[in-house]
Amino acid sequence: MTKTSPTSAAARPQLSVSKQTEERTDYASEDNLWDTERCLQRYNAFVVSMLSKQSRDAADVLDFGAGIGTLSELWWRSTGVRPECLEIDASLRGVLQSRGFVTHESLASLEKKYDTIFTSNVLEHIEDDVKTLGLLRSHLKPAGLVAIYVPAFMCLYSQHDSAVGHYRRYSRRELVEKVRSVGLQVVRCHYVDSVGFLAWMLLKFRSSGADPTAGLDGSLSFYDKYIFPISRGMDAIGLRNAVGKNLFLLARNVG
Repeated sequence: MTKTSPTSAAARPQLSVSKQTEERTDYASEDNLWDTERCLQRYNAFVVSMLSKQSRDAADVLDFGAGIGTLSELWWRSTGVRPECLEIDASLRGVLQSRGFVTHESLASLEKKYDTIFTSNVLEHIEDDVKTLGLLRSHLKPAGLVAIYVPAFMCLYSQHDSAVGHYRRYSRRELVEKVRSVGLQVVRCHYVDSVGFLAWMLLKFRSSGADPTAGLDGSLSFYDKYIFPISRGMDAIGLRNAVGKNLFLLARNVG
């Protein structure tokens, strides 16, 4: 863990042993990616609208940690620009290629710079997230944008977080400090999904059995259809400044 993190290693819950690294690239929760694509259609569309709002004219776009390409598909449909995708898991790269995306296996393999790099629910999977943020900046054009979406609040860290390989959840202060530490200028940062904070707290304390990621389809679909629209409304009246299940940050490369 980097020294810039305000949460000490001793204070963190016990972490899963199946996390991705540069040497062990397999992602253990591919089924979860398909579940969220199928069940969280409104939620995913909103995340893409937020990530792409300032980048609709960007010609060169990279989805960092693209998974199965759920958000890249939505980005393509909404902006007309097909992102390139970076994914370290070989199986997931096969899915991306089958969907027609140019794919990359690592930041070291990139041979160009981008107008916009977006990343959703990825940085929390990376132990040295500050190093990664610096590498992302190195692949941005001058005045290029990076849009980041991550889980928020370590008090929400649950068995589900551990099962899908999360090292951390972020506070706004931590994320802003880490982004600034690599020379990026923060344009805006706020919490997202205020009602989701309460829902995730309930998830944390529910009886989850052997696999805390299993059996969530019905809950995800219900949340997407009925709860998330309410959460968006609560965010809009100001709760996003105080609380939320996730964090959104937009930063610019000013170097």
